[in-house]
Amino acid sequence: MTVTPPSGAGARRPRVAVVVGSGGLKCAAALGSIRALRDAGVPIDLTVGCSGGSLCAVWLARGAEAADRQAERFVASLHGMFQSLDYRAVPRALLPRAFGFGPEFALLDDRKVNAAIRDFVGDGEFGDLGMPLRIVATDFHSGDQVVLASGSLADALRASIAIPMVLPPWRVAGRLLIDGGASDPLPVDVAMREGADVIVAIGFEESLQTEVDNLMQLVLHLKTATVNNLLRSQLAFYSVAHHAEVIPMIPDLDRRIRLADVDQIGYLIEQGEIATKRELPYLKRLLGLSDAGGRDGAGDQGRQTRQGGAGVQAEAT
Repeated sequence: MTVTPPSGAGARRPRVAVVVGSGGLKCAAALGSIRALRDAGVPIDLTVGCSGGSLCAVWLARGAEAADRQAERFVASLHGMFQSLDYRAVPRALLPRAFGFGPEFALLDDRKVNAAIRDFVGDGEFGDLGMPLRIVATDFHSGDQVVLASGSLADALRASIAIPMVLPPWRVAGRLLIDGGASDPLPVDVAMREGADVIVAIGFEESLQTEVDNLMQLVLHLKTATVNNLLRSQLAFYSVAHHAEVIPMIPDLDRRIRLADVDQIGYLIEQGEIATKRELPYLKRLLGLSDAGGRDGAGDQGRQTRQGGAGVQAEAT
């Protein structure tokens, strides 16, 4: 799809969506990306989030200007939330027949997570928001993508961040749901189905394990390789299919970011801003916004280089 910049008083402005993918603490970079878009006067008509990115999507849909510090505090508190081991899980994992084992198994006690989410969104629902929001989860039994667009925000967030083996799945409308990243780490297709013409896709590659000394590290290493290849292949496909104009904004991180590294939030926000400002000239030209000037070429060239690289990496795998 080729997006033509609007011209004339009666021209329809392209519909803009922001999609924030999975990435754990790295999703804090989306806070910087969204601020850069807002400061540049880029209109946003829809937001989509999955996994950790769903927290930033809710923040945006609620009105980012009024919630900057609240969002940062919530992201910073993630480390503490994920420190509560459920000691009943250990015997269940080692002796499943004796202690019982099922699809709702998880290593962590999720009570702190649930309380923090409730504190973040209260009893709010999708209908209370000032912007259309879609939260993506995954059906545990079928593996299908599940798009949540109504009802409780707390339930939608909790379902979308239900990392397999780490947090228990969450039931919404009778379906057992897990992390949205399990079906698509960057659900651009949801924004396409909602009629977006221009999609700002904020995604994150995971860092592979530097050491594999135990079972959990092995599982994480294999999961990371799978998710990274899926992300690259998805971006390569969208750059060729062109059902909408997809502009990847992938922060360049020079260090490994773990969930516990809350001291890196400032760095992540800065890198999100940098990645977005790099693409702003091209985005503003698409939307017919002023001040794109002669910088368009640099934005176009950088975008083509990164999309081309994604395509080569996907083909190689």
